[in-house]
Amino acid sequence: GYMDLIERLRARCVSVENVYLGLLTPAARELGRRWDDDLASFSDVTVAIGRLQRLMRGLSQSFGSEVEASADGRRILLIPAPGEQHTFGLSIVAEFFRRAGWEVVGADGEEGLDASTVVRNEWYDVIGISVGVEARLDWLKSGITALRGASRNRAIGVLVGGPVFALYPERAAEVGADATALDGRQAPDVAESLLGSRARRL
Repeated sequence: GYMDLIERLRARCVSVENVYLGLLTPAARELGRRWDDDLASFSDVTVAIGRLQRLMRGLSQSFGSEVEASADGRRILLIPAPGEQHTFGLSIVAEFFRRAGWEVVGADGEEGLDASTVVRNEWYDVIGISVGVEARLDWLKSGITALRGASRNRAIGVLVGGPVFALYPERAAEVGADATALDGRQAPDVAESLLGSRARRL
């Protein structure tokens, strides 16, 4: 099974980072594509994503120890766009942020998590939003404006990710975000670059 494959890869000194980006992320993307194209049932996708999450949890401790991380108070709120079904990719992104020393909130797609209330009540340096379907770009523009208006941190950075932004990075600015990242490996560096730059612009 998958676990045997991963153990063989790890025995060959393949990093957890490469397993995440080269195996788990594309597998989750393919599951999402099959679901969107009606090639797989919701229950099939749910079972398969559950297996991917177990694999990720099994690797998580090793991943954290690959790089020395020191938590220095940076906090990110990671949320899926409303109605987004596929949040496994967001879990992978959360792993990269934790490894880079960020405190991560909300990546598990907690039911009833109202992002505006969360950013009003607590301080966050950055919000990361995962967008799977292009049709939600309209929501994103008004949603990002509302989140900025509600935020305790007036200089909060907004990072967006998902297939549409990988293809058209300029759309990040169109929806009112500060930046986009191609994958989990890149996301913490991009978020880091927002910390100083946005505060200076205000």
